[in-house]
Amino acid sequence: MTKMLKLSALAAALMVSASAYAVKPGYLTDQATDNVVRNNYGECWRTGTFDKAQHGLVECGDRAPVAPVAEAPKPVLVAVKEKVTLSAKVLFDFDKATLRADAKNELDPLVARLKGDANLRGVEVAGHTDFFGTEKYNQALSERRANAVRNYFVANGVPAEKVTAVGKGESETQLTQQCQAQKLKRTALKACVEGDRRVEVTIDTSKESVVQQPAK
Repeated sequence: MTKMLKLSALAAALMVSASAYAVKPGYLTDQATDNVVRNNYGECWRTGTFDKAQHGLVECGDRAPVAPVAEAPKPVLVAVKEKVTLSAKVLFDFDKATLRADAKNELDPLVARLKGDANLRGVEVAGHTDFFGTEKYNQALSERRANAVRNYFVANGVPAEKVTAVGKGESETQLTQQCQAQKLKRTALKACVEGDRRVEVTIDTSKESVVQQPAK
């Protein structure tokens, strides 16, 4: 009977030991806490099956800690303004505010872009003239030209509430001084300041931009 009891106790001990090894393979563990058993020096108790490549634990110094995975940059909407400059010579006849037939070749790509922009916030159409003529006349001409372009956008599907028109007249000429300094005759001077006769379309929209999260 005594022999049978000893065998039973041995078998139970082996089962306990086997289950302890299975919790964290390669280490002896405390069944009650699942913690690795340590010796008097605080070192983890490794079993005979220990393999550092397969069983190494960070807590036992057998494996380097895994570096935290950096958060992927998150896309956010950022406000963007872009200015597109159109030559008044292409859009209008000289001193006129009615769109030429071939103006659509310049305006239709813009219309398609504006209609397809789900993040469109607004569009400003600004008319500009050269310095020829009175300031009052040029102001009125620039306003009529800006409204002509705005009306084209709206008539072709761009939301009316998002499109504004403004006339700048001759207040923002860019070539006047440079061209006048050349002492050109009237016809040549008009050609020189052609760039001042323009329509500027400012597109206010939002675009996705990736923002890197600050390191923690």
